[in-house]
Amino acid sequence: MNQAPEQQPRIEGVKYRKVRLYRSVTTEIDGIPSTRREPYDGWEPVPPREWDELILRGVTGVAIGFMGMAVIAGTASIGGLLDPLVPAVIAYGAGSVFAIAWLYCVAIEWLNRTAPERARPAKIAGWFFLVLSMCAVAAYGHTLNQPWAGGFGACIDLVAKGASWLLLREYAVPLDTGVAHWVNEQEQKLAGRALLARRFRRLNQRAAYQRAVGGTEFQAADAMLTHAEARRSLPEAAAEPAPEPAPAPAPVVVAPPAAPAASSAAPAQAPAQAPVPPVVPAATVPVTPAAHPESSVPPVPPADEQHDQGDEQQAPVPPVSDISRPAIAAICRKEIGADADVTDAALVAAVLAAGHPKKPNLADTVRRTAQRVDPTRKTRKIS
Repeated sequence: MNQAPEQQPRIEGVKYRKVRLYRSVTTEIDGIPSTRREPYDGWEPVPPREWDELILRGVTGVAIGFMGMAVIAGTASIGGLLDPLVPAVIAYGAGSVFAIAWLYCVAIEWLNRTAPERARPAKIAGWFFLVLSMCAVAAYGHTLNQPWAGGFGACIDLVAKGASWLLLREYAVPLDTGVAHWVNEQEQKLAGRALLARRFRRLNQRAAYQRAVGGTEFQAADAMLTHAEARRSLPEAAAEPAPEPAPAPAPVVVAPPAAPAASSAAPAQAPAQAPVPPVVPAATVPVTPAAHPESSVPPVPPADEQHDQGDEQQAPVPPVSDISRPAIAAICRKEIGADADVTDAALVAAVLAAGHPKKPNLADTVRRTAQRVDPTRKTRKIS
C-alpha cells in the first residue's frame, strides 16, 4: 500500500523548485506487512529573497574589510615611523597597538549595543585612539616629505571607524527606561548568583584542603566549633523557679531551775526585773518530743542531716559531655564520605550508635550539621 502525500496545486506567480522527497510504501504478503521508504520528485515553493538581509550581510563584510585594511595600513605606517628607534619587530608590533586599540573599543560597543550608558566610555575611548592613530600616520608622511600621502593614509582609519559606527547603529536596539531597568535587575541577580557560587566553590576547596592536611588540630577545632554551634542552636529551656528558702527554726528557750522557798518569803527584796534566761542555739541542744510533749516546735535534725536535706533541694547538676565519643560533625563527615546519598535517618542512627543521648531536636541538629558538611544536600532531595 502506497502512502504518498498529495501534491498541492501550484499557485501562479510563485516560484517552485524540484526537490527529492520520500514516501512510505508498504508491501503485504500472507498478511505480513513490510514498509520501506521510496524516493520521488516533488515541488516546493521558493521563499522570496530577503534583500534586506543580503544588504546587511554585505555592509557587514565591507565594514570588516575596511577595519582590516586600516589595521594593516596603520601598522605599516607607525612601524616605519618607529623603525629608526627600535628593532623592526618591536616597531611594527607597537604600530599595531594604535589601530587595534580603537578596534578593541568597537568590540566593546558591540557587546553593549543595547545599553548606551555602558557603551559610552568605549565610544569616547575609541575616537580618542583613532585620533592618535591618524596623527601617527600623518607624522610618518611628514617624515618622508609626503604630507598629502600621510594625510590621506590617516583618513583610512577614519573611514573604517565611520563604517563600524554606522553598522553599530544599525544593530543597536534602544531600550525603554523601564525595560532597561528590568534587564539591569536580571543581570544583577544572575551576576550575584554566579559570584556566590564561585565563593562557595573556593570556600569548599579551602575546607577540603584543611581537612586533608590540617591534622588532628584541625579535627579537634572543627569538632569543638560544631559542638558549640549545635548547643547554641538548641531551644532555650524555660527557667525553673527558684526554691523558696525554708523558714529558720525557732530558737528553743530552756527554762531556769525553780527558786528556793526562802526567796518567796521576802518579795520586797527581789530585783525589779527578772533576769533574762540565756538563749541556747538549737543545734547544740537537741530537743525530743518526749521531753516537751506540749511544745509545737518540730524536732530539729542534726547538722549532718540538715546538710543532706539541703543538697536534695538543690537544682540538678547538668550532665557533663563525654569527650571520648566522636562529635556529630565527625560522624556525619564519615558517613557522607562513605555514601554521599546517605539519608538523614541513617545519620541519626549512626549518631545514636556512637553514644549520643537521644534528644527531641537531635534529627534537626544532625540535618543542619550534614548540610554544613555537604552543602549540596540543600539542593538535592534527600529524605
